[in-house]
Amino acid sequence: MQLIDEYQDSPVLNGFTHLAVGNDPLHILMSLTNLITAATLVLCTLVLGSLDKNETISQFPLLITLSISLAMLVGLIIEYLLKENKELVRGIRTQIKYFQVIIFFWMWILWGLNRTSYFDFSEWSFLILISVTLQTTFFVLRVYHRIKLSKVKINQVSLLDRVKSTSKKNPTRLAEAEIEEIRLTSTQINNQLLTFMGYISVGLVTALIMNIVDLDSELITSLISSIISIDITLLISKIVASQQNR
Repeated sequence: MQLIDEYQDSPVLNGFTHLAVGNDPLHILMSLTNLITAATLVLCTLVLGSLDKNETISQFPLLITLSISLAMLVGLIIEYLLKENKELVRGIRTQIKYFQVIIFFWMWILWGLNRTSYFDFSEWSFLILISVTLQTTFFVLRVYHRIKLSKVKINQVSLLDRVKSTSKKNPTRLAEAEIEEIRLTSTQINNQLLTFMGYISVGLVTALIMNIVDLDSELITSLISSIISIDITLLISKIVASQQNR
């Protein structure tokens, strides 16, 4: 197997198992998820800022939300505008795996605080729900992707171990066939979930038509919003990755 010449650095996003390129649907999904989450956090920061101005809340949640928002926006802007500066982009990406966990848990905390009416995010409840849904979806797919790669053996070594070795001090260079296998695994997972969500959507529409479920129910409304957000994001990821792969 020949090594890929164009990758001086590992094409795998540090701390993750998908490729940090535009033809990997999981990378597109993560980018879309983080973009929506960043916008949501900015809007939540504005709400918390107005509450803090009225001295109705502690400054702690405001500071955390503001810090995460700024960090996400700066990271997204730098990676987009200075993507040719590989050293800088690599430095940002090495911290993503830890930051992604912080974002995941903080979005769930904000969702819980809004759900219990501790804070009134009613104006942006829809976006908070979508962000939590997409963050959770990506987390589950990330775990599933690792499991799938662990079952792929190349020269008696699992592809997951090969991917992990790319982030060590003396990184392993992945071969073309290994990189293609990672991309195909991401594509399969994206397509499988998209198909599964399609069945759920059809089932839910059928239940609504037959008046089995009540559209006025807050739970059903939230469920529909979550399903639609997953469907659209997976579909966009598939389309963008397919176009990039041509």
